[in-house]
Order: sequence, then C-alpha cells, then structure tokens
Amino acid sequence: MARPLRIEYKNAFYHVIQRGLERRNIFSQHEDSAKFLYYLDNAFVRYNAIFHTYTLMSNHYHMILQTPRANLSQIMHFLNGSYAFYYNFKHKRTGPLYQGRFKDFLIEEDEYLHHLSRYIHLNPVRAGIASSPDQYIWSSYRYFTQNIVPPRYLNVDLILSKFNNNLTKAKRLYKQFVCDVLEEKKKAIEENTRKGIVVGSEEFLKHIQNRVINKSDNTECPVLKLLKERNVPTLEMINQLVTKNIKNDYRLRRKISIYLSRKYSQKKLSEIASFHGKIGYAGVSQVYRRLEQNRKRKAKLNGLIKAIEKQLC
Repeated sequence: MARPLRIEYKNAFYHVIQRGLERRNIFSQHEDSAKFLYYLDNAFVRYNAIFHTYTLMSNHYHMILQTPRANLSQIMHFLNGSYAFYYNFKHKRTGPLYQGRFKDFLIEEDEYLHHLSRYIHLNPVRAGIASSPDQYIWSSYRYFTQNIVPPRYLNVDLILSKFNNNLTKAKRLYKQFVCDVLEEKKKAIEENTRKGIVVGSEEFLKHIQNRVINKSDNTECPVLKLLKERNVPTLEMINQLVTKNIKNDYRLRRKISIYLSRKYSQKKLSEIASFHGKIGYAGVSQVYRRLEQNRKRKAKLNGLIKAIEKQLC
C-alpha cells in the first residue's frame, strides 16, 4: 500500500501534529523543549521553513508551518529526525519516539489561520495544565500578546495583521480574540475541516483539487483517492439510502445517517445537525466518533454500514 501523499506546493500553510509513541512523553524536561525550538531555528535557516504558531505539550506538539519552497516532507524529516536522535541519546532510550508519521492539514490562510492559531495556543488550557494561555511558556502565545521580539523562525506579523495594522492594537485584539471565546475555540475549525486533510472552505478544497490533486495520475495514493473529484452525495440521498436498508430501527437508522453524512456529504456539522434536527453540531461529532468506535468492536454493525457505503460510493 502506498504511503499517504503529502500535498506540497510553494507557500502552502499546514497545521502539523506529532504525537509520542503510545502517548508517551517526547518532552520530559525544559531542556528538551528548548532543544526542539533550536531545531525550528535550524529548519528556518536550512529549509526556509516559516513557523507561525507552536505549542509543545509533554507528549505531542502542534504548529502552523509555511513552506515557501514546497518542501514539507524535507522539513519534517529533518526536524523529527534530529530531535528524536537528540532525545534518545539524552534519555538513554532506543526505538521509535513518535506515534507513526506526523499529521498535516492544509490551511486556507485568509479565513482560518487566526482561528487555528487560537486553537493551538489554547491547547494547554484544554489539557488543564494552565488556566490561561499566557501561563504556559512552551508556546508562541507570549510573542503575540507581549512586547517581546519573536525568534527569527517565528512570524507573528501575518496573523496579527488580520486584527489591526498597528502592532500594539493588534496584540491587544488578538489576546481578546483568544481569551473571550473559549467555548467556541474549536467550532470554526471542526466545521471547516474537509476530508480530514484540508482546513478551509469548499472553494479552497476545490482549489487544492484543481491545482494539485486532479492533475496527478497516481491513483494508488490514498490521499489522491480521497480528494479526487467525485459525485458528492447529498444529505437527502444518504438518508434515503439508509432508510431503504434499515426499516425497523429508527434510532440506529438516525445514527448511521448522521455518521455517513459526516463522512461523505462534505457538509458542515451545523448543516448536518439542522437537517436531522434535535441535535447540535457537537452531537454530530459525538455520534460519528461513537459509531466509528463501535464499528471496530461489532462485526454485524460494521457489515451493515459497509453494505450501505458500497451502495453510496
């Protein structure tokens, strides 16, 4: 099976996530976090990598990365490889440090970059290790809100420019943007993640398809298969097909219809919730996650859903 393709082009923006093996620590001491930032600076110098946001947690990290040279894989091979060698040597360990390959999501710069930066900066708050993002030192947040000169590898100007052309005002507005709406911190991102690969609008997804995906002949690549243009089923089509296959169990029929709508329709969570009624966008995500887990444990349920998926696709 082909390894998933990294969609790369000049000046693309990515949300990159890397987790430790079996959720183990990859940053055990402050020196480890400092060393990782040293490698960010190295990546800036060697590969022209531009970092717009980062947060280093004990067992994973998030960052927004821009690639002027269309070299995401090269940057991450250097960054993860160099740091893993350092960490294993320092802590006298052997074997893989990370949980598989890094995850990357293409980001639509104009609409979602600042939302995603807020999501990343609030990671320590969600984890319960800080009551506010400014209490956590291993993130880029302080450079966005305080009068501190950022390191050369970190570009705060682009995101701050979305708030005000005056730097002082922009920092104040950004801090307000992050702290005043904690309860909505994930909504804009969750509702606009397309196929688990792209964070942006339908128009941005089509732009990626036209620019990168549909011009490739590599049909064996899973990501290309996923993003190739196809007839996208409507919510009505999905619901009718599920109803045809499940006649006597309303609750199961509703759950599977919501699940398949989230998986195949490309509609926002709020649109799926509105179509099915008496459920919120968070409820749609919950139904999807639970059914995905149940498929792994219940062969009969998995067989039923597979049969419907074959008819759908």
